[in-house]
Amino acid sequence: MYDFLYQVHVGTWIILLVFVVLNMFYRSTILKMLFRLCSIFMLGSGVGLALHMSFPIIFIVKLILALLLIGLTEMVLKKENPREESFLLILISGLFFLLVLIGFGIIRF
Repeated sequence: MYDFLYQVHVGTWIILLVFVVLNMFYRSTILKMLFRLCSIFMLGSGVGLALHMSFPIIFIVKLILALLLIGLTEMVLKKENPREESFLLILISGLFFLLVLIGFGIIRF
């Protein structure tokens, strides 16, 4: 079960990244809906992984950061021209990089 949840989690992170990049250039309601659907899958598989590992503190921190990342990304995608939001894009990129480092175990508590 752990391997399945892990693969779903990593796969949806990659798909989310693709949807965000596509949404930056092609404004589409369908892409936004697919982004939200993948966000739900990503959060669900992440909670499943945390339950499987008895909720270590690093997963709680990662969950909070992931919710913040999804919220910031939604804010940028709501804008008429999201490429003009350079500060938020830099913040989102840094937060994504931090979450990847935590997810692959490079940053640990």
